[in-house]
Amino acid sequence: MSMISDSSAVLELQRILPQHQSAITLLNNMVQDPCINEIKWLDLACGKGQIISQLKENLSDNNRKKIIYDGYDINVEFTKIASRIASNLELRQYRFNHGDLSNFAVVLGVEKEFDFITCTNVAHELHPNAFVSLVLDSFKRLTSSGQLFIYDMESLTTPELGAFPLRGNEITSLLNTIFECLNTVYRVHASVWSHKTCKGWSIIINRAHISIENEIFDKEKKAITNKIKLKIDDIIQSRCKECVDLLTTYTIYGADTAEDEQLKLVALYEFWALHYARGGK
Repeated sequence: MSMISDSSAVLELQRILPQHQSAITLLNNMVQDPCINEIKWLDLACGKGQIISQLKENLSDNNRKKIIYDGYDINVEFTKIASRIASNLELRQYRFNHGDLSNFAVVLGVEKEFDFITCTNVAHELHPNAFVSLVLDSFKRLTSSGQLFIYDMESLTTPELGAFPLRGNEITSLLNTIFECLNTVYRVHASVWSHKTCKGWSIIINRAHISIENEIFDKEKKAITNKIKLKIDDIIQSRCKECVDLLTTYTIYGADTAEDEQLKLVALYEFWALHYARGGK
């Protein structure tokens, strides 16, 4: 489940990104509950700590002291920066673990559960099969009242070689295929957001709404994997046709405007990403 190399972690201390604003809003709602003494939070692909860099301004001192934070990332240098940020937040506990995303369940310990899991700006860096597997592992790590927050972009401001951004309707279809296989009536619908330079989507999954034991996830894993693979094949085939049609148009008629040139560049990046995804990488 290795992430693509043509990407980097963001750290802008004076700016809160919209996906992190949404995640912190959810977290703030949890820690403000006077009946809750601690919140166990897992931040997958935590990078340099962009999200936690905003906690001091947006959570009270007392509520930050309820947080047990686990940052997880493959890049040790990134987490050194994030650890310095965490050291000034007066959290109840914080720690950082390292490894490929596919191994997070093993690295953290098989029995460890979390009240809140965040997975932001990750999906486009993974093959869709690998991302769905990550989501399944995250489901199983939620406490009975835990929440999973996922955010990613439908398009990238700066194209990344090998990146395959899923669209809101595509991630909705993939996740609901999982719930169909689990024979639960629970369904999700991705919210799609238009930002100044790109479009993004987000999904919140509440474990309490699923009412499925982990043993059922394990029992149905093969069926889920097979159905998801077929869905992803359909998505790739459809996106390939779109991409080829657009590139064919530019091959015949050329790109007349700066916008055309940008669309052509994006299509070329996507063509490679789709080819890469078809190879199962």
